[in-house]
Amino acid sequence: MYDNYNYPAGADNEYAPWNEESIPEKDFDVTCSQSLSKTVTVTTNNYIPGASGVDYEPDDEGGCCAVGWHDPDDTSDTDWEEEYHGSNHYTPLQLIQKFKEFLEADLEKTNKEIAEGENHSPIRKARKSLLKHLIEECDNWSEDETEYVED
Repeated sequence: MYDNYNYPAGADNEYAPWNEESIPEKDFDVTCSQSLSKTVTVTTNNYIPGASGVDYEPDDEGGCCAVGWHDPDDTSDTDWEEEYHGSNHYTPLQLIQKFKEFLEADLEKTNKEIAEGENHSPIRKARKSLLKHLIEECDNWSEDETEYVED
């Protein structure tokens, strides 16, 4: 039998919110799958220049008109992956790795400051916790697809 502790009649029963059992937290494996793309300018001399020239065509007045033309450059044999990386561009995974290295260096500095007694503030400890969390978030990513295409 429930004691209503001055609750309205019928309010203190097995269905009252304070009598419900909370569901315990449980871990689940979740995969985050994303396709990303980015267009960048890559400078290279690894191509065959297209031909160009001038054609002379008759015009409506009985004379000739010069018309210039230029074939597109041939990049069919260009290794765009090599050119992309050679131009110091990074894939998302490489950026995550660089970010992780930056965070690890910052965490090492923070640990050193705490160990030396510099700034034992709650903010410094919160920063340490955040850095550890961000470092963990950088791990275990995999690259499902990578493609290098000329626009």
